[in-house]
Amino acid sequence: MKSLSYTVLGLLLTPLVFSVLVSFTTSQYLELPRNGLTLQWYEQFFANPVWVRALANSLAIAALSAIFSVATALATAAALVRRPLRWKTAWESALLLPMVLPGVALAVGMLAVVRLTPLWGNPLSLALAHSVLSLPVAYLVLRASLQKMDPNLEAAARGLGANSWQVFRFVTLPLAAPAVLAATLFSLVISLNEITVTLFLATRDTQTLPRVIWPNLRFAITPLVAAASVVLLTLTLPAVIAAGWWLRPRTPRGATLR
Repeated sequence: MKSLSYTVLGLLLTPLVFSVLVSFTTSQYLELPRNGLTLQWYEQFFANPVWVRALANSLAIAALSAIFSVATALATAAALVRRPLRWKTAWESALLLPMVLPGVALAVGMLAVVRLTPLWGNPLSLALAHSVLSLPVAYLVLRASLQKMDPNLEAAARGLGANSWQVFRFVTLPLAAPAVLAATLFSLVISLNEITVTLFLATRDTQTLPRVIWPNLRFAITPLVAAASVVLLTLTLPAVIAAGWWLRPRTPRGATLR
Protein backbone atom coordinates (compact mmCIF):
# COMPACT_ATOMS: atom_id res chain seq x y z
CA MET A 1 0.00 0.00 0.00
CA LYS A 2 2.83 2.38 0.81
CA SER A 3 4.54 1.72 -2.53
CA LEU A 4 1.25 2.40 -4.33
CA SER A 5 0.89 5.70 -2.47
CA TYR A 6 4.40 6.74 -3.46
CA THR A 7 3.71 5.76 -7.07
CA VAL A 8 0.53 7.82 -7.23
CA LEU A 9 2.28 10.76 -5.57
CA GLY A 10 5.11 10.53 -8.08
CA LEU A 11 2.67 10.55 -11.00
CA LEU A 12 0.90 13.59 -9.58
CA LEU A 13 4.18 15.47 -9.15
CA THR A 14 5.56 14.59 -12.59
CA PRO A 15 3.91 17.60 -14.35
CA LEU A 16 5.60 19.89 -11.83
CA VAL A 17 8.99 18.47 -12.75
CA PHE A 18 8.31 19.09 -16.43
CA SER A 19 7.18 22.65 -15.69
CA VAL A 20 10.46 23.36 -13.93
CA LEU A 21 12.49 21.87 -16.78
CA VAL A 22 10.57 23.81 -19.44
CA SER A 23 11.28 27.08 -17.64
CA PHE A 24 15.00 26.60 -18.37
CA THR A 25 14.64 25.82 -22.07
CA THR A 26 16.45 27.87 -24.71
CA SER A 27 13.57 27.39 -27.14
CA GLN A 28 10.87 29.97 -27.78
CA TYR A 29 8.21 27.33 -27.26
CA LEU A 30 7.03 25.16 -24.39
CA GLU A 31 9.34 22.18 -24.76
CA LEU A 32 12.01 20.40 -22.77
CA PRO A 33 15.57 21.77 -22.94
CA ARG A 34 17.57 20.40 -25.85
CA ASN A 35 20.55 22.71 -26.27
CA GLY A 36 21.46 23.52 -22.71
CA LEU A 37 19.78 25.53 -19.99
CA THR A 38 19.10 29.23 -19.65
CA LEU A 39 17.78 31.70 -17.11
CA GLN A 40 16.53 34.15 -19.72
CA TRP A 41 12.85 33.50 -18.97
CA TYR A 42 13.34 34.30 -15.29
CA GLU A 43 15.28 37.42 -16.27
CA GLN A 44 12.41 38.47 -18.51
CA PHE A 45 9.93 37.76 -15.72
CA PHE A 46 11.67 39.97 -13.15
CA ALA A 47 12.46 42.63 -15.76
CA ASN A 48 8.83 43.00 -16.79
CA PRO A 49 6.93 45.42 -14.49
CA VAL A 50 3.60 43.73 -15.29
CA TRP A 51 4.75 40.37 -13.96
CA VAL A 52 6.55 41.86 -10.96
CA ARG A 53 3.53 43.98 -10.03
CA ALA A 54 1.28 40.92 -10.33
CA LEU A 55 3.60 38.96 -8.03
CA ALA A 56 3.58 41.77 -5.47
CA ASN A 57 -0.22 41.96 -5.67
CA SER A 58 -0.48 38.21 -5.15
CA LEU A 59 1.67 38.31 -2.02
CA ALA A 60 -0.13 41.31 -0.52
CA ILE A 61 -3.59 39.93 -1.25
CA ALA A 62 -2.63 36.48 0.06
CA ALA A 63 -1.34 37.98 3.32
CA LEU A 64 -4.53 39.99 3.87
CA SER A 65 -6.69 37.01 2.94
CA ALA A 66 -4.86 34.77 5.42
CA ILE A 67 -5.36 37.31 8.21
CA PHE A 68 -9.08 37.65 7.51
CA SER A 69 -9.78 33.93 7.08
CA VAL A 70 -7.73 32.65 10.02
CA ALA A 71 -9.03 35.28 12.44
CA THR A 72 -12.63 34.55 11.44
CA ALA A 73 -12.11 30.79 11.44
CA LEU A 74 -10.47 30.82 14.88
CA ALA A 75 -13.23 32.90 16.44
CA THR A 76 -15.93 30.76 14.80
CA ALA A 77 -14.29 27.48 15.77
CA ALA A 78 -13.88 28.61 19.37
CA ALA A 79 -17.55 29.60 19.52
CA LEU A 80 -18.92 26.45 17.87
CA VAL A 81 -16.66 23.99 19.70
CA ARG A 82 -16.70 25.52 23.16
CA ARG A 83 -20.26 26.92 23.28
CA PRO A 84 -23.55 24.96 23.13
CA LEU A 85 -25.04 27.14 20.39
CA ARG A 86 -28.37 26.56 18.71
CA TRP A 87 -28.36 25.74 15.01
CA LYS A 88 -24.73 24.68 15.24
CA THR A 89 -25.06 22.33 12.28
CA ALA A 90 -26.66 25.05 10.16
CA TRP A 91 -23.88 27.50 11.01
CA GLU A 92 -21.21 24.98 10.09
CA SER A 93 -22.98 24.06 6.86
CA ALA A 94 -23.15 27.71 5.83
CA LEU A 95 -19.48 28.18 6.70
CA LEU A 96 -18.41 25.19 4.59
CA LEU A 97 -20.67 26.05 1.67
CA PRO A 98 -17.95 27.79 -0.42
CA MET A 99 -16.16 24.43 -0.67
CA VAL A 100 -18.99 22.88 -2.71
CA LEU A 101 -20.50 25.84 -4.57
CA PRO A 102 -19.34 26.41 -8.17
CA GLY A 103 -16.55 28.93 -8.30
CA VAL A 104 -18.17 30.79 -11.20
CA ALA A 105 -21.43 31.20 -9.26
CA LEU A 106 -19.53 32.64 -6.31
CA ALA A 107 -17.54 34.92 -8.57
CA VAL A 108 -20.62 36.33 -10.29
CA GLY A 109 -22.29 37.04 -6.95
CA MET A 110 -19.15 38.66 -5.55
CA LEU A 111 -18.79 40.80 -8.68
CA ALA A 112 -22.34 42.11 -8.31
CA VAL A 113 -21.73 42.99 -4.66
CA VAL A 114 -18.27 44.51 -5.06
CA ARG A 115 -19.35 46.74 -7.95
CA LEU A 116 -21.85 48.37 -5.58
CA THR A 117 -19.17 49.23 -3.02
CA PRO A 118 -16.13 51.55 -2.97
CA LEU A 119 -13.94 48.43 -2.89
CA TRP A 120 -14.11 47.93 -6.66
CA GLY A 121 -10.56 48.10 -8.01
CA ASN A 122 -9.09 47.82 -4.50
CA PRO A 123 -6.88 44.86 -3.48
CA LEU A 124 -8.98 44.59 -0.33
CA SER A 125 -11.93 43.32 -2.39
CA LEU A 126 -9.83 40.42 -3.71
CA ALA A 127 -8.48 39.68 -0.25
CA LEU A 128 -11.99 39.47 1.17
CA ALA A 129 -13.14 37.30 -1.74
CA HIS A 130 -10.18 34.94 -1.34
CA SER A 131 -10.79 34.73 2.40
CA VAL A 132 -14.31 33.43 1.71
CA LEU A 133 -12.75 30.55 -0.23
CA SER A 134 -10.03 29.78 2.32
CA LEU A 135 -12.24 30.20 5.39
CA PRO A 136 -13.73 26.65 5.26
CA VAL A 137 -10.27 25.04 5.12
CA ALA A 138 -8.95 27.21 7.95
CA TYR A 139 -12.04 26.43 10.01
CA LEU A 140 -11.70 22.65 9.57
CA VAL A 141 -8.05 22.75 10.63
CA LEU A 142 -8.74 24.90 13.70
CA ARG A 143 -11.88 22.99 14.68
CA ALA A 144 -9.95 19.71 14.69
CA SER A 145 -7.28 21.27 16.91
CA LEU A 146 -9.78 22.68 19.41
CA GLN A 147 -11.68 19.40 19.56
CA LYS A 148 -8.48 17.57 20.54
CA MET A 149 -7.66 20.15 23.20
CA ASP A 150 -8.48 19.24 26.80
CA PRO A 151 -11.20 21.69 27.97
CA ASN A 152 -10.14 21.09 31.57
CA LEU A 153 -7.07 23.22 30.95
CA GLU A 154 -9.26 26.21 30.13
CA ALA A 155 -11.55 25.42 33.06
CA ALA A 156 -8.55 25.33 35.40
CA ALA A 157 -7.40 28.74 34.16
CA ARG A 158 -10.86 30.20 34.76
CA GLY A 159 -10.88 28.62 38.19
CA LEU A 160 -7.66 30.46 39.00
CA GLY A 161 -9.31 33.78 38.17
CA ALA A 162 -8.47 34.28 34.50
CA ASN A 163 -11.10 36.02 32.39
CA SER A 164 -12.18 34.82 28.96
CA TRP A 165 -9.57 36.86 27.07
CA GLN A 166 -6.76 35.67 29.36
CA VAL A 167 -7.83 32.04 28.93
CA PHE A 168 -7.78 32.46 25.18
CA ARG A 169 -4.49 34.40 25.14
CA PHE A 170 -2.46 32.24 27.53
CA VAL A 171 -4.06 28.79 27.21
CA THR A 172 -6.11 28.24 24.05
CA LEU A 173 -3.99 30.17 21.56
CA PRO A 174 -0.60 28.64 22.53
CA LEU A 175 -2.05 25.13 22.38
CA ALA A 176 -3.66 25.84 19.00
CA ALA A 177 -0.58 27.60 17.60
CA PRO A 178 0.47 24.75 15.24
CA ALA A 179 -3.04 24.61 13.78
CA VAL A 180 -3.15 28.41 13.45
CA LEU A 181 0.12 28.36 11.54
CA ALA A 182 -1.07 25.50 9.31
CA ALA A 183 -4.37 27.27 8.62
CA THR A 184 -2.46 30.44 7.73
CA LEU A 185 -0.24 28.56 5.29
CA PHE A 186 -3.22 26.83 3.67
CA SER A 187 -4.97 30.18 3.30
CA LEU A 188 -1.89 31.67 1.66
CA VAL A 189 -1.70 28.79 -0.81
CA ILE A 190 -5.39 29.03 -1.71
CA SER A 191 -5.15 32.77 -2.31
CA LEU A 192 -1.92 32.58 -4.31
CA ASN A 193 -3.40 29.99 -6.69
CA GLU A 194 -6.97 31.32 -6.95
CA ILE A 195 -7.98 32.19 -10.51
CA THR A 196 -11.77 31.89 -11.01
CA VAL A 197 -12.86 34.63 -8.63
CA THR A 198 -9.83 36.71 -9.57
CA LEU A 199 -10.81 36.69 -13.25
CA PHE A 200 -14.06 38.42 -12.29
CA LEU A 201 -12.82 40.84 -9.62
CA ALA A 202 -9.30 41.81 -10.67
CA THR A 203 -8.75 45.10 -12.46
CA ARG A 204 -5.68 46.36 -14.29
CA ASP A 205 -4.14 47.59 -11.03
CA THR A 206 -5.05 44.54 -8.93
CA GLN A 207 -4.04 41.68 -11.21
CA THR A 208 -2.51 38.70 -9.44
CA LEU A 209 0.07 36.36 -10.91
CA PRO A 210 -2.44 33.64 -11.93
CA ARG A 211 -4.56 36.35 -13.58
CA VAL A 212 -1.61 37.46 -15.71
CA ILE A 213 -0.62 33.87 -16.52
CA TRP A 214 -4.11 33.05 -17.82
CA PRO A 215 -4.20 35.24 -20.99
CA ASN A 216 -0.61 34.31 -21.77
CA LEU A 217 -1.62 30.64 -21.77
CA ARG A 218 -4.40 31.41 -24.22
CA PHE A 219 -2.74 33.79 -26.64
CA ALA A 220 1.06 33.80 -26.23
CA ILE A 221 2.38 30.48 -24.96
CA THR A 222 6.09 30.89 -24.23
CA PRO A 223 8.44 29.50 -21.57
CA LEU A 224 7.90 32.78 -19.73
CA VAL A 225 4.62 31.25 -18.54
CA ALA A 226 6.54 28.25 -17.23
CA ALA A 227 8.95 30.54 -15.38
CA ALA A 228 6.03 32.40 -13.81
CA SER A 229 4.48 29.08 -12.82
CA VAL A 230 7.72 27.98 -11.15
CA VAL A 231 7.87 31.26 -9.23
CA LEU A 232 4.35 30.55 -8.01
CA LEU A 233 5.33 26.96 -7.23
CA THR A 234 8.27 28.07 -5.09
CA LEU A 235 5.85 30.11 -2.99
CA THR A 236 3.14 27.48 -2.57
CA LEU A 237 4.96 24.13 -2.33
CA PRO A 238 7.05 25.00 0.75
CA ALA A 239 3.92 26.36 2.44
CA VAL A 240 2.02 23.12 1.82
CA ILE A 241 4.94 21.02 3.12
CA ALA A 242 5.30 23.21 6.20
CA ALA A 243 1.56 23.03 6.92
CA GLY A 244 1.64 19.24 6.68
CA TRP A 245 4.65 19.14 8.98
CA TRP A 246 2.93 21.28 11.60
CA LEU A 247 -0.20 19.11 11.44
CA ARG A 248 1.69 15.82 11.75
CA PRO A 249 0.79 13.55 14.71
CA ARG A 250 3.06 14.29 17.62
CA THR A 251 4.16 11.92 20.35
CA PRO A 252 4.28 13.59 23.76
CA ARG A 253 7.76 13.96 25.22
CA GLY A 254 8.63 11.09 27.47
CA ALA A 255 5.97 8.82 25.97
CA THR A 256 7.04 5.41 24.76
CA LEU A 257 5.60 3.60 21.78
CA ARG A 258 4.29 0.14 22.46
